[in-house]
Amino acid sequence: MRIVVTSDTHRASRDFFNIIDRHEKNADLFINLGDSEKEIELLEMSNPKIKIKCVSGNCDWSSTAPIEQIIEFNGKRVFFTHGHKYHVKYGYGEIQRRAKELGADICLFGHTHEPYTELVDGIYYLNPGAVCHGSYGIVDVVPGGIMAYTLKI
Repeated sequence: MRIVVTSDTHRASRDFFNIIDRHEKNADLFINLGDSEKEIELLEMSNPKIKIKCVSGNCDWSSTAPIEQIIEFNGKRVFFTHGHKYHVKYGYGEIQRRAKELGADICLFGHTHEPYTELVDGIYYLNPGAVCHGSYGIVDVVPGGIMAYTLKI
């Protein structure tokens, strides 16, 4: 099963919708990690059948989305947040402690605009980078395990 992960669109609407169009038929879930409030509103109005979960970022001033969420996805616990609350621009220690505390198998975050994937102490971390800089991420959860990677638009 596949999650397509976006973050930090910052009004790069065309690129955001190109990602949605590219993966609409092969994604089971889209997750947006914030700073994309306008694009999420447009998506929900134009294509309400798309399964998307999102959190608010530090630039989503009028958003009612939560700052973080935890979901179960194909038997794995997924923790996702924008990342600013955990100061990810200065290191990953805080978010790693939180992911471990929550018992996450997968931790998704944005905010830095830098693509990043790593397996640390059994937890898969993915930052998709920023849509406004031409990147996004994919997490595949299959019986054989988890694969997390970033792509260029």
